[in-house]
Amino acid sequence: MVEVVGYRVEDNADIEESIINAARKHYKDGNYDSAIRLYLGLLKTSASSRLYMDVGLCYYKKNNYDTAIEYLTQAATLDIRNSVAFSYLGNCYFRKLDAQKAIENWTIARSLSPKDEFVCLNLAIAYFAKNMHYESVYYYDKYLKYAQNKDINQYKVVYQNISKQMNEANEYFLEAEKHRSRNEGILAEQNYLSAYKKFPIMPEYSLALADLYFETKNYAGAIPYYETAMREFSEKNKEIFSRIANCYERINDYRLAFCFYSRYLKYTISSQTEYLEVTKRITNLKKLIDITAPNMTLELAKKYYQNNEYYKALIEYENYSILNPQNAAEYISIINQLKSFVNSEQIITKQYLKKGDELLQKGEAKGANKYFTEVMHLSNPKSREYKLAKSKLVNVK
Repeated sequence: MVEVVGYRVEDNADIEESIINAARKHYKDGNYDSAIRLYLGLLKTSASSRLYMDVGLCYYKKNNYDTAIEYLTQAATLDIRNSVAFSYLGNCYFRKLDAQKAIENWTIARSLSPKDEFVCLNLAIAYFAKNMHYESVYYYDKYLKYAQNKDINQYKVVYQNISKQMNEANEYFLEAEKHRSRNEGILAEQNYLSAYKKFPIMPEYSLALADLYFETKNYAGAIPYYETAMREFSEKNKEIFSRIANCYERINDYRLAFCFYSRYLKYTISSQTEYLEVTKRITNLKKLIDITAPNMTLELAKKYYQNNEYYKALIEYENYSILNPQNAAEYISIINQLKSFVNSEQIITKQYLKKGDELLQKGEAKGANKYFTEVMHLSNPKSREYKLAKSKLVNVK
């Protein structure tokens, strides 16, 4: 959990501390009204994110979710890194049957504290209720990764279900590879689809399916699977962006072809011939884009955000910035927020790697090791970040 903002200390600090201790005892004993009276008295002279959160939690325990939301929102406003406040805001909204706001607040909480196992589990359950299979499996997998107590029944049930899906998916994938090697396209497609449906967060499955469709000139069919693979395969973005752009161009979707060729362009700088060719395509496509494309893109982005489809929202907000660069600055904030939603571990690991390097330069190897170890816990063992952090660990006596 993130560090919580402390209380404002004045000459009456000892009195405030005794009141806080008394309020917390009332809370622990279930005397929420008594705790609220003490907390509200303190709020008249000394406000902090933690104090507002404590009041909010009392109302939450009393099942008064509307009032709890008021105080928890104030707590989050005073400290935008208070992940606990956002987590309980998610709980409140979920109990009020507002899944959209619940997921939004839990996602913010996770962007601040990616290893919060309960937030991961809540997100998995909420996305499952919305029939969003990719996101549900993704967060169940994160819950299994970060769960502290692996002996409880809840963990065992999730582990068994996810392991079963993953094993069945792998069997389908291996079968698909056999059929593909024999040029049995229909059987390969069926098995790739079964593998993907069972365990959609494995990028190899979506990429194999996308490539199969691309090779058979089913460009519209290939696009969604390339876009899914793009979520996890950052090291293959050049190839994937090129394929997605090519697919959109072939189905005459000039708006998205233009946007993905624009993304692809930065990967071609080392080859003048390729760079000039892609630049020419971008120029030609720009002439074919409907004048209403930027506004339509912005509406799509907002729609995806409202439906908790944050990855799609990110893509469309970026597309809007590509199509309408003169207004791009207006949406930098929401783009960065969405990046923290869909890449919370990657963003934090970069910060930890930087902090670890700074401590190493100061000769503080023990402190640096803590950050590098945390990077290894947060990142994929196959990732560049994991390997880099592991290479920087120093033996300390």
